[in-house]
This record gives sequence, structure tokens and C-alpha cells, in this order.
Amino acid sequence: MDQADSFQAQLVATEAVTNAMRHGATEDATPISVTCLWRDDGLTIVVGDRGRFRHRERSAPDATGGRGMSLIEKLTRRFDLETSENGTKLRMLIGGVV
Repeated sequence: MDQADSFQAQLVATEAVTNAMRHGATEDATPISVTCLWRDDGLTIVVGDRGRFRHRERSAPDATGGRGMSLIEKLTRRFDLETSENGTKLRMLIGGVV
């Protein structure tokens, strides 16, 4: 993984974990899970929490938050968001062969 891909992986992982901490908290304080898997197609990072994802309105231009999913979309080759009664999982693919 080159330096640019490494930086992007760190940035999107931090953003996803921050979102899970802010929006995925539950009363039972179930921990956030982070899994990283390196394969030929790149680095897959999966962040899971016990919260339910809700679509939000676009942020105002002067807002200091609300741009995380857009940032993740721009900096990953692919991302998938899965939400169910068991929580939310965000899978992100960075780097690898295009």
C-alpha cells in the first residue's frame, strides 16, 4: 500500500469510528468493532456498531460536521453500508489493483 492509500485508510477508518461513537451508541454500551482485511483487491476496513443508520439532510456550507459519509465515499474505491436490527456495518475498500 502506498503512502497516499495508507493516509486515506487512516482517514476513513477514523471517520467511520468517530461516526460509530457519535451515532451508534446504545444503552448497553456494546463496543464498536473494527476489522481490517488485506487481499489482492486492497484493504477492506469494516466498522460496526449497535446503532441504526439514518439518512440525514445535507450539511449547510458553514456547518462543522455532517460530511463523513461523503468523505468516505470520495476516498474509497467502494463502500457498502448495511443496517439492521443488530446494528450498522460500514465496509470500505481502499487501495489495491483498480
